[in-house]
Amino acid sequence: MKPTAKHLITSTLVLASPGLGVIVLLMALDQLRIGTGIIAIMVIVIAGLALLFRPIQQLRGYTRQIEALTSRPPVVTDSPITPATPGPVSDVAASLQRLEHSWARDRADLHNGLLAAQTLFDALPDPLLTLDGQARFISVNAAARELLLGKRGEEDLTGRDLSAILRQPSILGSVADVLAGEAMRSVEFTLTDRVDQTFEARIEAVHTDRVDTHAARALILMRDVTAIRRGERLRADFVANVSHELRTPLTSLVGFIETLRGPALGDAEAQARFLNLMEIQSNRMTRIVNDLLSLSRIEMNEHTLPSDDVLLQSAIATVADLLAPQAEAQNVTIELQLDALEHPVIGQVDELAQMFQNLIENAIKYGGEGSTVRVSATVADSMACISVIDQGEGIAREHFPRLTERFYRVDTARSRELGGTGLGLAIVKHIANRHRGELTIESESGQGSTFTVTLPMAAAEPR
Repeated sequence: MKPTAKHLITSTLVLASPGLGVIVLLMALDQLRIGTGIIAIMVIVIAGLALLFRPIQQLRGYTRQIEALTSRPPVVTDSPITPATPGPVSDVAASLQRLEHSWARDRADLHNGLLAAQTLFDALPDPLLTLDGQARFISVNAAARELLLGKRGEEDLTGRDLSAILRQPSILGSVADVLAGEAMRSVEFTLTDRVDQTFEARIEAVHTDRVDTHAARALILMRDVTAIRRGERLRADFVANVSHELRTPLTSLVGFIETLRGPALGDAEAQARFLNLMEIQSNRMTRIVNDLLSLSRIEMNEHTLPSDDVLLQSAIATVADLLAPQAEAQNVTIELQLDALEHPVIGQVDELAQMFQNLIENAIKYGGEGSTVRVSATVADSMACISVIDQGEGIAREHFPRLTERFYRVDTARSRELGGTGLGLAIVKHIANRHRGELTIESESGQGSTFTVTLPMAAAEPR
């Protein structure tokens, strides 16, 4: 039997029970005929059913409506709330409609607030996630999904255990401490499964009045400190390298001075030889200091794009003329193939000249006596590509990632012998970066090297 019919029959019997009792009593006392009494009972029951059918049906509908308020999507309407017919049931209906209207509005506001919070949550650049009391994921923002699951991040982490996704003992131990009531924890860890990344994680307890197991109990905020740590290492290496590079010639100078004051005091031939060596070491320190100052100046302005138009064809030709005596001393021929550079590039002429001077000078030094250094250019897609090609011994591929580091040398002894400071390619890279260009290196052992600089062309003037 359906609930509505059951309620209808029960309510009718309850409502009609006094009248039915009177009729049965009259029939028992022979004051009312049985046939008449049965008809009277049927009339009372049918009248009660007719009278209660609509209200009970309405009340059942209201019951279903109240139950649906907890689960259906919020719908806010501005339709007027007026009872169909006056009466207690209609008043209940109006109150229910007002409650539904208010509840739907509140749910819509809450729903919109949650969407805005999730949007803000996902917009945070740092990985952020919350955990329940069992260290299971409750919410994870987009940055955390990308970090833990990769670029696609399609898997739902909700409900999964932290230890199954992030296998870092320092993190897991700190989370356990915080969930046990300890104070905030801050730990640093490195992910090595893809590219080495160093993160600083801050774990804090979430205080809430909720007692269910799905309430957030801990929050983890991760900050990528890879660049900071790498910068710290580079600065430390830079200071150590500068100290080492300057200490060697300074030590030599001190030794020469002591020799000139002592054993070679009256020896003209020894004095001439030592003075010549002192000049070489002094020039080496001067080159290092000048290159350091130049590199510092370029890095200071690296974020500022030059705006001048530079004719590279003439600038490179001037550099080649300046390096001609050095090339002749090494019996090296410089070939220029720059016909493609008819139009200017965007840049700063002195820096571009310094960049190509470093590249061509390196090619002369390492190309070998009697070799040819070729400088060629092509233009495509509004970009000028200038290549400096030597015929030297080449560079093994494992050295490529570090060639533009300060003071990095493939062959330290040979570089110092040839007067190199270890800063030339670092200067080239930073000049290229400032000009929004790119330095690429191609080389194989025994087959020479090609250093290519790509620079944006200046906009053509309207005719």
